[in-house]
Amino acid sequence: MALATVIAVRGSAPRHPGAKLLFCAGGGVLGTVGGGRGEARALLACRDCLEDGRAALLQVPMVGNEIQGPEMVCGGTSITLIEPLADRGPYRAALERLARGERVLFVKGLTGQGAGPVTVAVALLDQDGTPAWGRVDGASAALAARALELGCPWYDEEASVFYDPVLPEEKLLILGAGHVGQALAALAPAVGFAVTVVDDRPELLDRGRYPEEVRTVRSGFPEAIADFPFDRSASAVVLTRGHQQDLECVRALLARSWRYAGFMGSARKTRLVLDQVLQDGFDPARVAALSAPIGLDIGAETPAELAVAILGELVAVRRNAAILPALALAREARRA
Repeated sequence: MALATVIAVRGSAPRHPGAKLLFCAGGGVLGTVGGGRGEARALLACRDCLEDGRAALLQVPMVGNEIQGPEMVCGGTSITLIEPLADRGPYRAALERLARGERVLFVKGLTGQGAGPVTVAVALLDQDGTPAWGRVDGASAALAARALELGCPWYDEEASVFYDPVLPEEKLLILGAGHVGQALAALAPAVGFAVTVVDDRPELLDRGRYPEEVRTVRSGFPEAIADFPFDRSASAVVLTRGHQQDLECVRALLARSWRYAGFMGSARKTRLVLDQVLQDGFDPARVAALSAPIGLDIGAETPAELAVAILGELVAVRRNAAILPALALAREARRA
């Protein structure tokens, strides 16, 4: 197999650093580095990589000025690392940790980026920054820690070192199998969430209502929250049928650790629930971390639109999007 990874972008390009494409000797392809002519060049480079066993850096300019001309006009240049996966060791070690819900960091040192061949040294760090495989000269502990914490790749061009965090499969706990919960469960698997839907009403958990990969659990909400395997990659969305059940869920969630948790409701209901858990004595910082009212403010009305708004916020959190501070301010305004 050959792996193509976008490591840097100057200007605008279809995909950002960290985007990957895996090319198998039999011609199978998994993932994408942008599609179009740029991806076609990456596929050709992967074929060459498998033939000669050499890594390469592929620069794809997209700075054409004519909309009817042959050159791509995105406005930037994408730099993609093409490497053979001859040593499976670090990737097997990464998979073991990802299966435990842990994030990992690949550190790749590049040498020979001129006219000669490129060589790649690969190291792997655990989620706490402890070396798990290999070593890369010139790697920065500070940059490694930053990439791990934020989950964002970074290419140190001066040192020729690429820091590439890989996150475990994200788990999404949907508490409430009503209209919005069902709509969210239908959408979330397509963007990489392992979905569990909980409700105490068996008729709402019928398998015909959900995609095959969605797990359903008939249970009380606090019990389901206590049993759920929360970790740094787990999110919870409260969409129950009433404010009392919402309050039960929020209380139970505040006793667990999660990456993201929130509940749906009007500004008044949101204030009442949050005021109550503060009166209960929960840590104000933990209460403030709840997303409520949940979802992007896109004027959503139907269950499907509300599910899109919620999923949009989940993706923004996953990507540490620049919009997050503005979302927090908008949420405070909606609570007022």
